[in-house]
Amino acid sequence: MNIKVHTMQKLISLGAILVLLIGISLYSGYSSGQAEISYRTDIKPISERFPNLAGIDKVFWSGSSIGGDFGPTNYWMRGYVFLSQAASTALKQDYTWENALIIPELQYDFKGKLQHWSSSEDFDAYIKSSSFAGNFYFDHKRNVLYFDVER
Repeated sequence: MNIKVHTMQKLISLGAILVLLIGISLYSGYSSGQAEISYRTDIKPISERFPNLAGIDKVFWSGSSIGGDFGPTNYWMRGYVFLSQAASTALKQDYTWENALIIPELQYDFKGKLQHWSSSEDFDAYIKSSSFAGNFYFDHKRNVLYFDVER
């Protein structure tokens, strides 16, 4: 009887290890699939959605639809808008900016330089229509906006 109990314990242990390994394998496949986000650098989709945004030098962004295949769907967009010096100067003068503690979900390599984000409710109201939820953030030193919006 002792041998049967010992054999049963081994089988249960092996089963638990097998379940653990399968779980790790599935999670690794899921997380690596999540990391495959396509990034875009075309300015037109940004300027069409935010026509009041002037002085765009370049963009780095991503977006995707939210919801199923049937009926209307929402979408999210997040990214960086690199502004001309003139556009950045105008933003600094025209809006009151408050420090914002954010960690952008979309990563960009700023070559080790820290970003100092700030936000402005007035700028958000001006730059995006009421159909968008989310915010824009501005780094005064780097002349770059970060946005994270949903429509």
